[in-house]
Amino acid sequence: MPVVWLVEDSALERERARRVLEGHCVLEAFAEGPTMLEKLALGARPALVLLDLNLPGISGIELLRFLRAQLDAAELPVLMLTGAGSKADVVESLLAGANDYVTKPYDPSELIARVTSQLRTQQLHQRLQQAEEGFRRLAAHLPDVVARFDRQHRHIFVSPSIRRFTTEPVEHFLGKTNADLGMPAERVHQWGAAIDEAFTGREVVIEFAFPGLEGQRVMESRLLPERDARGNVLSVLSIARDVTDERMRAEYERHLIGIVSHDLKNPLSAILMQAAVGLRRAGEDAGIRDILERIRRTATRATGLVSDLLDFTRTRLGGGLPLVTSHQDLRDVVVQVLEESRVARPDRRLRWEVQGQTELVADGERLAQLAANLLANALQYSPAESEVRVQLEGLPEAVVLTVHNEGAPIPAEALARLFEPFQRASAEQDRSGRNVGLGLYIVHQIARAHGGQVMVRSSHEEGTTFVVKLPRVRAAASP
Repeated sequence: MPVVWLVEDSALERERARRVLEGHCVLEAFAEGPTMLEKLALGARPALVLLDLNLPGISGIELLRFLRAQLDAAELPVLMLTGAGSKADVVESLLAGANDYVTKPYDPSELIARVTSQLRTQQLHQRLQQAEEGFRRLAAHLPDVVARFDRQHRHIFVSPSIRRFTTEPVEHFLGKTNADLGMPAERVHQWGAAIDEAFTGREVVIEFAFPGLEGQRVMESRLLPERDARGNVLSVLSIARDVTDERMRAEYERHLIGIVSHDLKNPLSAILMQAAVGLRRAGEDAGIRDILERIRRTATRATGLVSDLLDFTRTRLGGGLPLVTSHQDLRDVVVQVLEESRVARPDRRLRWEVQGQTELVADGERLAQLAANLLANALQYSPAESEVRVQLEGLPEAVVLTVHNEGAPIPAEALARLFEPFQRASAEQDRSGRNVGLGLYIVHQIARAHGGQVMVRSSHEEGTTFVVKLPRVRAAASP
């Protein structure tokens, strides 16, 4: 139970208070103020002080003022015991720093209620203080710069990591606005607008250049509103991180798009065109046709790899996969993919089932890519003699595509990251070089772009099943 100190010169009143508060706290009584101050000076700290106004020697008011010079009302709450009918004493006590008061002779239930209220407030303060200390310890070990702003845009907290970017100590920033710190006017305006918007309750992200110790850096700051228990925004928390290297990588990836698009895809298209022309002119020469067909298949696989890399780069740049949507019947899309797979893999058995209405508004080419990737994955990681089953089901609000194959299950450790880039559905390496581990990642991105989802289950008993659920879009795309 919490410890409460009572400073009361009357032995009778001390005993009465002990009986009233028994079971609610541990009461320690002092007959005079100096004895209590001596114990406080030795490091002891109660949860609450009950202080009689009329004490011999040092009065209760004088004792209260001395306590407030050392500890504020949140650190050490004080409940004054005042005389009946003396409002002046009550006013003086509150002005001197008392948290509350009880008039003697007091009603036992009132004393219990006021003591309990103060103890509850003190516990909340301690929890808040512990949370703040935990926050400051965490911020001190983060590489990101953590700052807190008040409504006047002043820094009321800055983490020590600021020294990684400047030569100034934390104290240099406290109590100052960005304008006070000499920030350029344009950036002051940028920060001011972001802080004001965060105070309206919205999360804000800004990016800005920062002249750090190692040269110009690109920083990204996320501004978060900090609320009290009632939802009122009290301050704004800023978490700023150095994204210079990320932006450099992004710029490199933009260049990669150009390289892949022009320097690889265009020559591959030319090879496919020449192979098609050669096949038409080869006539009945089986040897030449076989060579040209191998060239065509290899170039087709390479084109698919290039397309996957392009899609991966687009998603990495944050734009998502572009869609060109229109009314589609997913049945027709999947049937075309199955026909192409039967031509390419005549040795494999494919089972096709469809139920219900399968129309939706979607990007047909992207859905064909999704189905082809799932089917290729099922064929690659299943025994040659086994059957691959493809099902399509029309539900009231969605169309569901299911692709099932037999064979060894996907390892549990791989399932958690299966739809991440450069992952495969098997622990075995793909020695054929037919994929770089982007197929299932692209499947996930296509489904996500359509507002859908992909799920997978895999076991020794049931084999592996991928389920893609695509919502029907009510509004038709513009013709």
